[in-house]
Amino acid sequence: MTIISSTKFLEFKSAKSPSNKDWYYVRRTNDTNNHDSAVVITTLVKKDNEYNFLLFKTIRPPISAENKAKFCLESAAGLIGDNDKNEKMLDCAKKELLEETGLVANKLFIELENCSTSAGLSSETLSYVTAIVDEYDIKQKPVDDGGIITERYLTPAKNIHSHLQNINSKEISIAAATVCGIYYALNRLNNL
Repeated sequence: MTIISSTKFLEFKSAKSPSNKDWYYVRRTNDTNNHDSAVVITTLVKKDNEYNFLLFKTIRPPISAENKAKFCLESAAGLIGDNDKNEKMLDCAKKELLEETGLVANKLFIELENCSTSAGLSSETLSYVTAIVDEYDIKQKPVDDGGIITERYLTPAKNIHSHLQNINSKEISIAAATVCGIYYALNRLNNL
């Protein structure tokens, strides 16, 4: 493996493919053998006696710069070990949920670990967590993550399929990690 270029959070690298050709990819600098690159926190909030998905409308420079969409639809997420290399995944999930939503989960469920985001492009792997929040009670003012998070909103879990299908894909790109997290959270919801 060769590092071609490096920043605080990313490395551009090359490695040999099975046919011995150079393969270029991106690596998160917080990666270790002990945890995934990031955690996605799919959040179900109980409000008015029903569970709702808490979703974010974000502006992601790679998507908007390439004119893929103006916004992205995402769930809370964060890099594991970006400040503390020994950070545990569930500790990161709790911290990121509080920072990005102002909420504290009553229950956290690990749904999936070591999930590749785009195996041909990046070595990044994700852990998926479902967060259950029994009361919509903001404990602290959420961060906007440098202007990335533009809106937070609740969508009833019973309407999530139609909500996703009715999104204008030219206006909003739906993050694959969010769809994956919703799948696991819906299964979890059926077992609550």
